[in-house]
Amino acid sequence: MRYVKLGLGIVLTVSMMAVFIVSPAAAQVAVGEKAPNFTLGNVSGSGNVKLSDYTTKPTLLVFWVSWCSHCQDEAPAVNQVYTDLKSKGVNIVGVSADEAISDAQGFVKEYKVTYPNAFAGTQSGMKVLQNYGIEGVPALYVIDKTGVVKAVFTGNTSADKIKAEFAKLGVK
Repeated sequence: MRYVKLGLGIVLTVSMMAVFIVSPAAAQVAVGEKAPNFTLGNVSGSGNVKLSDYTTKPTLLVFWVSWCSHCQDEAPAVNQVYTDLKSKGVNIVGVSADEAISDAQGFVKEYKVTYPNAFAGTQSGMKVLQNYGIEGVPALYVIDKTGVVKAVFTGNTSADKIKAEFAKLGVK
């Protein structure tokens, strides 16, 4: 499975590095745990994305960064899941770990992403990445309608694998 490790020097600005240096690394949110809620600015540049606004239905939470080839390869699969399962009650929320919002906006435009995406290239965004224990991307979390993580995928994940997890939650 391919997985891109996030390098502090590449992904984080100098001001954000202090968050990771001062704070101990958090363990990755595991299956069976409650998904930590967050509110971050929307990649579009207007409004916010609040995870709890989406987790009243089964939700796929996708952490990504625009320059990651694995995230680029996976984008069509995630788009396909959204197209196929949106009408059946599935939400998808993306979280960009890009340093610049313009890079995240370019990715959303290029890959025709229509589901909501939050921007984590801020100090509060770095806290979200810490809370989830994100060390590399892509990282995907299948969350049930009660907010509990049911599956975690790192690296490229096929649409079929993602859909199989939602089928376990009764979404087909």
